[in-house]
Amino acid sequence: MTKDWYPPAGMRLGATHYVTRSAPWLKHYFGLRALESAFAPGIKGIVFWGGRSTAKLARRIAWFRRLPYWYLEDGYLRSVGLGKENTLPISIIVDDLGMPVDASKASRLEGLIAGSVEMGVAGLGANIREALVANRLSKYNNLPHREPRLERTTRRRVLLVDQVFGDVSVPMSGGSPESFARMLEDAVASGIQCVVRTHPDVMAGFRKGYLTEKAAGAPGVILLADAVSAASVLDAVDEVWTVSSQFGLDALLRGIPVRCYGAPFYSGWGLTDDRLGEASREALPRRVARPSVDHLAAATFSLYPSYRDTVTWEEIDVFRAIDTLVTERNRLALG
Repeated sequence: MTKDWYPPAGMRLGATHYVTRSAPWLKHYFGLRALESAFAPGIKGIVFWGGRSTAKLARRIAWFRRLPYWYLEDGYLRSVGLGKENTLPISIIVDDLGMPVDASKASRLEGLIAGSVEMGVAGLGANIREALVANRLSKYNNLPHREPRLERTTRRRVLLVDQVFGDVSVPMSGGSPESFARMLEDAVASGIQCVVRTHPDVMAGFRKGYLTEKAAGAPGVILLADAVSAASVLDAVDEVWTVSSQFGLDALLRGIPVRCYGAPFYSGWGLTDDRLGEASREALPRRVARPSVDHLAAATFSLYPSYRDTVTWEEIDVFRAIDTLVTERNRLALG
């Protein structure tokens, strides 16, 4: 499928200094010798990364200069190592309408998910889903596959996913600190075994979470900060509750029920149990299509992102990206 919303190959593109300095490799995704300054004369469009202050500045510059602009972000299948370790991403997303995490307006991904049934891509999505699950892949793939340390139980075990305070996907998805508090209250009241997946930086005191501090004092709640893969955690739970984490997407691919207290892009399609607060339901009425998980997988991992080999920078497809990440992960494990 042609991604006709992308900038034309070779179009002169500008970006803020933050992007040109921290992500010089982005030029390869657009067939450029270099990304130029957002203030450079003669550029034909502006790209920006994420939704923080530098992205807002770039968008204001684009509006002022009357130039088209595109949102950029990591793809949902990114790398073995972490971005903060300067590991290059094997995929990015490019969107001219909005960020997928922003539930207030439709992104290109939302449109692709809505149209995926008519496109007849369920077979493609099934092949992607099966490959991701068989190879135990997620967005990041740096952690080992090892059974997490959890007490045995005969009760239903539900994973509550904490997120780092300041994660822009939380407010953009219609979530808030109250969303996490309500999620925890619902879990404790249900009598299920509650496992809170917390971020290691939160447990170490370096960052603040939305949920971990409250969960530490809640009766019968287990805090899980084991450095194990997402696949390993999902193997050990019966259900996943989240506000906007990709853990929910990973769970859907594995046939695990998902409850959402925000409106991430994979919610609202009849695949999740949606528990948005009254003040943050604006995204869900738009999502009237009823795709299967396989349709969702095709849109999210094939139709929407762009994949590149991070050595040669040639364009590749999702299946070659999967093979590349598996090979890299195995090589690092042996090394």
